[in-house]
Parts: sequence; C-alpha cells; structure tokens
Amino acid sequence: MKIALAGMGHESNTFNKLNTGLETFFLVDGDEFRQQPRMGSSADGIYQTLLDAKADVVPLFFARAIPSGTVRRDAYEYIKSRILDRLKNDGPWDGVCLALHGSMAVDGVYDPEGDLLEAVRWVVGHEIPVVCALDMHATVTEKMILLSDGFSVYRTAPHIDAMETGVRAAEIMLKALTTGTKPINAFVKIPILVSGEQSETRVNPAKALFDVLSEYDKLDYVLCASYVMGFPWADGPFGGAGALITGWPQDHEKITALTKDMADIFWSKRAEFTYSTPAMSPDEAIQTAMSATAFPVIISDSADNPTAGASQDTTRFLQLMINSGMENAVYTCVADLSAYRLCASKPIGSEISLALGGYYSGKEYERFTVDVKLVNLAEVERVAYAVVQAKGVTFTISNKRCATYSPDTLRALGLEPQNFKIIGIKAGYLSPEYQDISKQSILVLTEGDTALELRGLPYIKTPRPMYPLDLDMKFNGI
Repeated sequence: MKIALAGMGHESNTFNKLNTGLETFFLVDGDEFRQQPRMGSSADGIYQTLLDAKADVVPLFFARAIPSGTVRRDAYEYIKSRILDRLKNDGPWDGVCLALHGSMAVDGVYDPEGDLLEAVRWVVGHEIPVVCALDMHATVTEKMILLSDGFSVYRTAPHIDAMETGVRAAEIMLKALTTGTKPINAFVKIPILVSGEQSETRVNPAKALFDVLSEYDKLDYVLCASYVMGFPWADGPFGGAGALITGWPQDHEKITALTKDMADIFWSKRAEFTYSTPAMSPDEAIQTAMSATAFPVIISDSADNPTAGASQDTTRFLQLMINSGMENAVYTCVADLSAYRLCASKPIGSEISLALGGYYSGKEYERFTVDVKLVNLAEVERVAYAVVQAKGVTFTISNKRCATYSPDTLRALGLEPQNFKIIGIKAGYLSPEYQDISKQSILVLTEGDTALELRGLPYIKTPRPMYPLDLDMKFNGI
C-alpha cells in the first residue's frame, strides 16, 4: 500500500484584517517531516499508524500557521503547488491522507479545502480513497464531502486529541484499502455558531455530545462519527456546525438516518451552549480578581485571542490592569514589533517611555504610552520577548504574533506563573496547563477580533437564519 500524506492548516479569522502571507507559515517538506520528532499532531497520528501497518507512507509537504486573517492567494497557491507536484511526481498511489484544519479563508478562493481536494482528485483520480483529518472547528462544505471519502475530526476542546484523530483517519484508510471498498459520507449542516468558550468538552452539552461519538463508532456501519463546530469568527458562505459520519456505501440509509438524528440532538441543545467559565465585563473582572482570596486568578482577555486569529495588539484591558492599582500581576502577551525593538535596544533595568498597541490592526485607539522598566529579553520557540513592568503589572511584548496557551513560556522568561496573584492572558478557554494552576478563571468580554458576543459581530456573508444571530429560527434537518 503506497499512501501519500500531506498537510495544510490555517484557521482564518476574517474579522482580522491582517492578511496571512507565506512568511507566516511553518513549512516542512517530506524529508524533514520524517526526521522531526513526533509531536502529537493529526499528521503524526496518520503517519505512525500507517507505518505500524507496514504501509509505504510517503510524506509530501506540510504547512501550518498561527490563526490570523485571510490567507493571501499567492501563499495558498504555493502550498497547494508543493503538494500537487509531489503527488504528480511520486505516484502512482493507493490512497491519499490529508491533515487539514478545515476553516481556511483565501483571497479569491471560494472554498479552499474543497479547492485543494478538487486539485488532488485531478491528479490521482476518483478511484482511490482520499481521507481527511480535521480540526473540531472546521467549516465543512458539500465539495469537501463529495471529494473526500472519509473524515476524522477532533473530539476535545481544548484540543488534546489531535494524535488520536490522525489514528482514526489512518484506520479509515486502511479499512478502505484492505476491503477494496471506498467509504461514503453523510453530512447535515446545523445552522448554529458556537464559540469554543461555549463548547468545552469537559462540560455539558459538548461533553455529552462528543462522548457518545465513540459509541457510534462501534456500529458495524459506521467508520467514524463526528461533529464539526464551524468557526464563528469567519464570515463566509459555509458558516455553521454539522453532523458528519463516514461509513460503508451499502449502509447509506442507516448512515443518513443517524447523521440526521445527531444533528437533531445537537440542535435541541442549542440553548445550553453557555460560557463554561464565568464571563464578565472588564470592570467586573478587575474587581472580582482583586477581591479574590485564592491565587492565581486567571483572566482571559477573550476578544484578542491569537489562537483564534485575533491581532494580539489590543491594550485596553492591559491599561485597566495597570491603572486599577493591581499588584503582583502579570499579563501576556502584546504583539508589537516596534515596541519590542525599542526594548531590545536598551539594557536590562532601563526606564522606557513605551508606545504600545495597534501595531498589526492599525487601530490607533489601542495605542497608549506607558512608563515601564525593562526586566528581561529572551527568545522562546522562535519568538523574541521583552518583559517589562509598569506599576504592579509585569507584562510581555513579542516581536510577532504568537500562541499564549502555555505557562511554560512565562517560566522560560523567568516568570513563575504561580508566584503571581493575577494572570491576564490573551486567550479564550484556558489550555489544560493553565487550568491546572488556576484557582479561579474569568472570561472577560472585551472587544476585538474574537469577541464572544457573536450577535455584535458584522456578519455579511454568513448564511441566515443562523442561531444565535436569529433566535426564533427553526431547523428542519436534511
């Protein structure tokens, strides 16, 4: 069995006007992929499972970038061409596995993942199986359903099961090849927008919905049952969640019926998707944190979450923290190249008058001037940081947009998170690592590219009616 493996992943926030160029992507060719340590991605899960099955698995090309604004057309076309060139030159193939995100937006490309699958089919034809691993927040289209023979989707939020998702995708491929039968998909779009902060799988209703998927997998006509949540910070023509099953073609009617039942159950829970962490206004969050008796209190500046594609350069909540009289607090992280460069030009201990904010978004109202003391300069995982202190708040500035989900980043900068009373973080729901150290967690309902109050966002292209934008709508399934 000779199976091609490739990956392309980007979660595109169309409310962030910063376009995503090729320089933003982390690019890995096939040889590099073979040699790098397995980090638990869905591509790793596919690769290892196929190797264990003695398949001839050939890694082609992989591209992934931190969520941000719409991807530039030239970047997308370059990534696609690298994958297609290897497909053309290294075949013939018995199957193709793709590790995708599923919610990419590209300038001038109507349906990027569908477009990639169509291009793959032009190369390999329609006789061999193509199977995709997707992020839970994928936005699935009819073109994707038609052109891929199977899907495996994350089942946890926060996402801690990427490896297992890849394993399931590889198992679909292996069953298709050993039986000589291509699977089919059934899909029902569910007209609802749900943020991750309203659908953490550690609590209901998401916990119950996703826990039962493994039971559906045990049915003899199901290869993999999935829910996709869609991505609420993308304004596009395919918005919404969905129920998705990959199964055997001879059981088409059973698969279709079960998918419809899954969609109905999901829809019946729509009013139960509420914040799993207490959500407050900025002023309420400050007051609650400062009156707490157990520490650390972790506050998520939710509307500027870079791991959901925000610009990471808003400063209003940081200003509140500094001006509130808060003591022994830390905030991470404002991305601002100009402010970082100024800090990097000074010796440690310098007093600096720093202009900060709005660097990527161009929002001048986010920019403010603050007197800081430079505490540290360091690089962590290819990102350069300045650590500064203003009054009772220590905060970090990065030279580029970066993920903020690991407290180990603060530790690498000489800041032990558990030594602070209050931790402000540009995030939505907390990562498991931050959950482990938090004594109290607060979602602060700030304004920005990932604002949690979805009804206030400027949706134009998103299909309507759509819950919760339209509260009185009805859903009739298929």
